Amino acid sequence: SWIVHGNQPCTYTSYCQDVETGKTFHLRRPEDNTAHLQQVYDDLNGATTNRRKAQQLCNLIEQQDPDKLFKLTVDYPDNQHNFVPFLNTEIKIDSDGIVHSRLYRKPQKKPLTLHYNSHHTTRTKNATVESMYNTAEAVSNNRENEKYSEKMIDKLLINNGYTDRVLETIKNKRKRRKRINQNVQNKDQDGAILKLPYVNEATSRKYRDAVRHSGLPIKIVEKPGRKLKDLLTDSRPLDKKSCTTSNCRTCSALTDGECTTTNTVYHITCEVDNCTENYGGETYRPLKCRFDEHYRSAANPTAKSYEDKPLAKHYRESHPQHTGPPKLKLQIVDRGTSLINRKIKEARFLVENKPTLKDKTEL
Repeated sequence: SWIVHGNQPCTYTSYCQDVETGKTFHLRRPEDNTAHLQQVYDDLNGATTNRRKAQQLCNLIEQQDPDKLFKLTVDYPDNQHNFVPFLNTEIKIDSDGIVHSRLYRKPQKKPLTLHYNSHHTTRTKNATVESMYNTAEAVSNNRENEKYSEKMIDKLLINNGYTDRVLETIKNKRKRRKRINQNVQNKDQDGAILKLPYVNEATSRKYRDAVRHSGLPIKIVEKPGRKLKDLLTDSRPLDKKSCTTSNCRTCSALTDGECTTTNTVYHITCEVDNCTENYGGETYRPLKCRFDEHYRSAANPTAKSYEDKPLAKHYRESHPQHTGPPKLKLQIVDRGTSLINRKIKEARFLVENKPTLKDKTEL
């Protein structure tokens, strides 16, 4: 890890070069004496033919720092098989130059994972276990090292309440799924995602069986529904947004609700000389941001940038003698949960109420 901090006022640029890619990176310290964290490099790796050259490589990098603040350490093989740990992997390069790798867990790391008796669903547990076996397979370069990695996972899971029978069942399911995925891999690349609400495990199984038997390139993604906790409690009650602007024109025009409300379908009515011309629209942003745009177009109807805006055209053609700020009434008609949902609600409102000011040519 490279931590750069101010020690003595100086200016220098340290260059180091990656021994594999040849890319050069540098750290520069300003002339002041303040502390600076420019960048952190953690868990660097490189290969040398012996320990002496490995230490020389570290010394070469450390010499780039005139203040001698860079301190690098070298990990040597610490077991009889000559593997060196790197992140979650053990690596070894044999005499033929072949790189061997397998799963690694730090000895001081507690042997804990998702317990078999936890209250998570069976599907969640199975997915977690399969993910661990997938990682073991991914970091292993051959079948022998894969077996070693798999045994390490077996030992960890048995320590957390899983039985040999349960693990064998999960492994068999994983193998079958792997074969199926290989058969439909090309189809999945052009497949569609189908979002369905999560009901229970039995229903989810029926979903997936139906898709598998149909042979259609569909991937099912299940979305959890609202829980009772979501309806009765609020985990962050103090995060409610409220208007902090004094004399907020959106709040003054709004008949009900907050100007910071997002995902809204809104209705604007002109109130100059009892005018009833109105406009309907939708926005994902805070309502205040969208209303400010309408307000500015109505306040500057002759500006070139607003000449095609509905409210600007209305004030320019219907109220050319009006002076002072625009008189607009704002109402929140509905709220959406997504882009499509919001667009549908806006379309319904426009069809049912037929606002006289509109800029949507499709209606």
